Amino acid sequence: MQCSRFPSLLRRPLPTLLILTVASTFLQFSRPELISALLMWLLSTDRAELHYISSPEDVDYAILSHVWDKEEQTFQDVQNIARRCTKKGKNPRDLMSSKIRRCCELAERHGYKWVWIDICCIDKTSSTELSEAINSMFRYYSLARICYGYLRDVIDLTGDILSTGTGTGYLLKAKWFTRGWTLQELIAPRFFLFVSESWEPLGTKADYANLLQGALGLPAAMLRLEVSHTKFSIAQRMSWFGQRETTRPEDEAYCLLGIFGVHMSPIYGEGRNAFRRLQEEIMKQSSDTTLFAFEPRYLSDCLFATSPSDFQARPADSIIYRRPRVGSTSRGSIHDGPNDITFSIISQGVLAHIPIITCMNKIYADLFWIEEDSCPEQSIRYLLSLTKPNRDGEVFSASFYNVGHSDGPRLQQIDPHTKPGRYVIEGKQAHASWQTVILRHRRSSDPLRETPRPGNTYVPLIPMNFTLNPPFRFEEDKIRKFQREAFAELVVTRNAGGSPRNAYLPTSFIFRTYIHPPFLFIIEVGECHQREQTGRAPIWARVHGRDSPTSPRPTVHRQRGLL
Repeated sequence: MQCSRFPSLLRRPLPTLLILTVASTFLQFSRPELISALLMWLLSTDRAELHYISSPEDVDYAILSHVWDKEEQTFQDVQNIARRCTKKGKNPRDLMSSKIRRCCELAERHGYKWVWIDICCIDKTSSTELSEAINSMFRYYSLARICYGYLRDVIDLTGDILSTGTGTGYLLKAKWFTRGWTLQELIAPRFFLFVSESWEPLGTKADYANLLQGALGLPAAMLRLEVSHTKFSIAQRMSWFGQRETTRPEDEAYCLLGIFGVHMSPIYGEGRNAFRRLQEEIMKQSSDTTLFAFEPRYLSDCLFATSPSDFQARPADSIIYRRPRVGSTSRGSIHDGPNDITFSIISQGVLAHIPIITCMNKIYADLFWIEEDSCPEQSIRYLLSLTKPNRDGEVFSASFYNVGHSDGPRLQQIDPHTKPGRYVIEGKQAHASWQTVILRHRRSSDPLRETPRPGNTYVPLIPMNFTLNPPFRFEEDKIRKFQREAFAELVVTRNAGGSPRNAYLPTSFIFRTYIHPPFLFIIEVGECHQREQTGRAPIWARVHGRDSPTSPRPTVHRQRGLL
């Protein structure tokens, strides 16, 4: 509001009621972005003192992107230091941690009076302030005049790294590139400067755009500010997360809020549910169906991904949503009848109005996906695989589907020359019809089967492991290690119950790989009939494998003392 427009109002105080009335009228007709004013704490670079800024949009400030250390000075620590120094007449900046002090000094040398550092500029004892900061984080970084990307494990690189490329591999090994929060911190700012362990400039994100595209899959054009991140599909943006990690599983969702323009309340303790909530919010706000275009790392029959890491494999990094042209109105085409794709959350799952195809006893949905980097004449198209659920005690509607096939890919590639509504799938022709169906969007609510985060894969309970004197134990950490290395899941255990087991029968652990076609690893463990002097029988084990679901002659490897 410009003061010159209301000169008479500024000459004398106004009654409280009139002030509230004018303010209410102003807010009612103002732009939305003016209603939700951004408030934040900033550090003065000369003294490292906290100041509450009501309009940071009008302030030139620097911002820091970094990896947290085990011990960091908090909002309360900085306030306490400032109070002590005020009494003693000292500069608080001199007593700050090396990271805060050096960042303030660098920003001051670059002409900035203010800097924002997350470790000490958020009062994390206030749930309201923490929630606002998490939802405003992308905006904090986008409004900053410069962002320093502090690579604490990268020493000063000798030579001209930008012209010679020497040291770029060492640069990419920095832990900073493995953290979830640093993704939006790299994307949001316009001017992003990498600095070394000694706070020496290494180059900007624009300078390293091609390097980061090749190593991390981040579009160089986006890093050079030639195109906005919002121009990329949801699946493409999800794929940028790659194999990044967060300390808390909830942060895998919260660190992506700004990239998708989503706001939601953080609830620490909700675990994997946070990422599902994020996907639900994206689904409500966007018509881009590539939210569901991924091949999961671990077996899943749900519409939603378990983690953003599910999107790291192709074709998620290049798939886009492209609606067929409305002009295609041939008889039997996909445009016959109501043809708007819709999704909504209901208690049973996701209620979807989508084109359904049945071919060779398999069911697919066409959500209008193509690969962006393919030639227009040879555009690779994909369908979403669906299956009818097994009725193991659960009651399902006739229109209820699981997502994906246990013996095939989740995304089915189809002939690029097929017309909308008419398809050629594995050489067979098929047609689509618009149907309203229910898609499974999450696993059954069973705490014993809670979906783990990637890297800590789900292992079904093995009752034998929890008895006092089992002949052997196959510990969960060893199973997880095998699952990660074999890229497989444990699907069946036999003769591994908590009740007395049959010592004459082996205990079997059957793993199925995620690759297509799937392969079975079968580990059998048993007791020898001849017992040792200790009274215990030696343990034997063998491993064999076969293709799934066919069963050719297995390859057998025998080994004693495996477990």
